[in-house]
Amino acid sequence: MNEEKKELFAKISANLQAAMKSKDELRLSVLRMIKSKIIYVNARGDMPDNEIIKIISKYAKELKESIEEFKKVGRNDIAEKTLEELKIVEEYLPKQLSEAEIKALVQAAATTLGATSIKEMGKVMQEVLKNNPGIDGKLVSQFVREILK
Repeated sequence: MNEEKKELFAKISANLQAAMKSKDELRLSVLRMIKSKIIYVNARGDMPDNEIIKIISKYAKELKESIEEFKKVGRNDIAEKTLEELKIVEEYLPKQLSEAEIKALVQAAATTLGATSIKEMGKVMQEVLKNNPGIDGKLVSQFVREILK
């Protein structure tokens, strides 16, 4: 089995140090939050990058939901600050795939697995999400439903 990459945690730690030195308060607080979420799962942070990407993706999703909630209650000032935090978090995620690319991945997974009915949705979802950490699960679910109906 090949050695899984474990460079992301080191990159986050190095950028955290740089943010401390440059006194970039927003970046520092976001990186501290990311690092604490990783350390909460694994005290040493020595996990494969794809596992760290899952943690960061979950945090990004939480921030997106917070932005929507802040906008609903008219707190655009807090929504703007949270959007800035989200931009920093997204720097540590792989490039987001377009809807067409996600649809193609779902189609390929369904074909590979021989899935033809909605009952096999779980297998297809698992296959796509396993091979593409950080992908938008909501979009994957939507496309799996379209393809398997």
